[in-house]
Amino acid sequence: MPDVSSRLADRYGGPLVSASTARILVTLGAVAFLAVVVVVGMRLATPAVRADVISYEHLADDQIGVGFVVTMDPGTEASCRIQALNKGRAQVGFVEVAVPAQTARQSTHHVEIATQGEAVSAEIVRCDAR
Repeated sequence: MPDVSSRLADRYGGPLVSASTARILVTLGAVAFLAVVVVVGMRLATPAVRADVISYEHLADDQIGVGFVVTMDPGTEASCRIQALNKGRAQVGFVEVAVPAQTARQSTHHVEIATQGEAVSAEIVRCDAR
């Protein structure tokens, strides 16, 4: 009497690939997946441009000054979006700032943002290389 696996093979056909080939394909797939995860992780972990607010000052009821430092490779240009916030953390103003190429890795910048109300703080939404 034939065993169950041979009856199933007779009815449905044998496997498309051998067990050793399947192991090799699974291993190659896992290695490719890990390589993609590592590459994506490295790109996200080391952004080309980094910016931090170092100061902000209340200039008027409808204007705030923001000082910020940008860290990027020398010769790189960037574009930064900075927003002004009221005491309820709602956006009351924003500006897009072009940061020209610098000779040093870090550079300090200052921008004034016109607001639609009294701003009490500011933050950098994003900075990207251009």
